[in-house]
Amino acid sequence: MTKRYFITIGVLLITLMIIGFSIKTNEKNDEEMLLVESVPVQSATGWGYDILVDHKIFIHQEYIPAIVGEKVFLSKEEAMRTAGLAIEKLKKGKLPTITKSDLSALKISF
Repeated sequence: MTKRYFITIGVLLITLMIIGFSIKTNEKNDEEMLLVESVPVQSATGWGYDILVDHKIFIHQEYIPAIVGEKVFLSKEEAMRTAGLAIEKLKKGKLPTITKSDLSALKISF
């Protein structure tokens, strides 16, 4: 057998090892990801939400964020849409802050 044949086989084996390592690394990263979820919170006057990270409260939001005063969400759906946006921001590595323009885009009445 020629030297070129052994080099080709060696390169092929190294490539397969790198691919195998990459797949194993990706599986490990998926397992290490934290669960992020939202839960609606009902009060006497309206709705809010909790954002849980790994089943622990990370954000407890009783009132509509970015609004002066203590105004609650009028519906569970509004609260959950807002929580969903905060979670999207968290997953992108951003601060989960909600602005008035975010609320307008989500069609949240305030």
